[in-house]
Amino acid sequence: MVILPANVGGDVRLRRGSGENQGDMLRKLWRLSPWDGQGWGVCSDTSLAPLRRAAAAGFRGKVAPPLRLFLACADRSVWAAAAAVGASAFARANGLNAVTATLLFGDCLLSGATPVEAWVWRGVFGGRHPLPARAAGLLLSRLGDAAGHRLLADKAAAAERLARAGVAVPVLRAKVCRGDAPDEASMLTSGAVAGLFVKPRRGCGGRGAFSLVKEDDGWRVNGGPPTGWPRLRSRLLRLAATDDLLVQDRLTARLDLADLADAGRAPVLRLTSARAPGQPPFLHSALLNIPVPGRDSRHFLHGEIHAPINLTDGRIACGVSFARSQERLTALPWNGARLAGREISGFFDAAAMALIAAAVIPPLPLVSWDFIMTDDGPVLLEGNSVGNWILTNLAGRYDLDAGSPGALLAAWAA
Repeated sequence: MVILPANVGGDVRLRRGSGENQGDMLRKLWRLSPWDGQGWGVCSDTSLAPLRRAAAAGFRGKVAPPLRLFLACADRSVWAAAAAVGASAFARANGLNAVTATLLFGDCLLSGATPVEAWVWRGVFGGRHPLPARAAGLLLSRLGDAAGHRLLADKAAAAERLARAGVAVPVLRAKVCRGDAPDEASMLTSGAVAGLFVKPRRGCGGRGAFSLVKEDDGWRVNGGPPTGWPRLRSRLLRLAATDDLLVQDRLTARLDLADLADAGRAPVLRLTSARAPGQPPFLHSALLNIPVPGRDSRHFLHGEIHAPINLTDGRIACGVSFARSQERLTALPWNGARLAGREISGFFDAAAMALIAAAVIPPLPLVSWDFIMTDDGPVLLEGNSVGNWILTNLAGRYDLDAGSPGALLAAWAA
């Protein structure tokens, strides 16, 4: 079996991990195809097309020359099969007819996008996705200062750096070091009034993160039914086997945003900073990501309402659900909470923090900063230098961003 090079797509690793058997590795290779980020077609975005080709060439260049042809053929074959299986499953789950499912498969095959990425991009922007997640990981991780990418990948180190610069970050209550056994006493540290939030030190995309609230009948994980300490301890042990765990205060939304929260889950303000080579950072775009009741926020179609924000006045333009991407929501459908024209209190304080954060880390072209707007002010959760290209461009769909991010990336690659 060919072992592909590690750390070629930002936070995505293709090398066999500790304790990972051959079956696990094969499933990972299937899930992460196309490995070089390229679909079977040509990217229609003229600024991104050469960048994607260069990133793909850089990926293949880490493989021994005699294996490159084999890798390219295997990659295209595996991707064709994965795209077909994925598009078929997506079509069944969402009630698509055969013609629509076939068109979706074509979008995936040609662009290198997963079915949900291809579906959402075409629904929101039209056309094929120009920079799906795998391609974005390969490309964005090559641009800017590598030290900046490494710093943001380490949530503990990034929080320390930002706190020294005066940026508000979550209070760290405890840390479970990799390989250590957690004890209940360390999870009961006083002061976390709204509960705790646990996340891997080097995790991404919310994987492995969850909220904890201690009640008389046990621990509630993500607002679910109470569970005992032995079961929770087993979960923590599994996560701590591969990474340190950070135990922080769980943050709640400020009072005037309570109607946009769900069972303690606060809306997340995502501010994307941009930076041209040799220039200071500026604010590129802003979204408020609002949790949908009863849904996992990580579900890209149904988990959140995304609300683009006008950078000049801090007001929401509308709401967008990727499950119904052509609709512009003026209010939340489940409780009537106003969206369109709503001012986000503390927006400009958060924007100032995002620019401070972007300035104190090694230079990077784009960073998405996630904030919780609390009664004590904005608190920066983390920054991501390899963000989702759909979310990065969503505000621009409504003419609410500060320019083309594709042109900015081209400047960094020049």
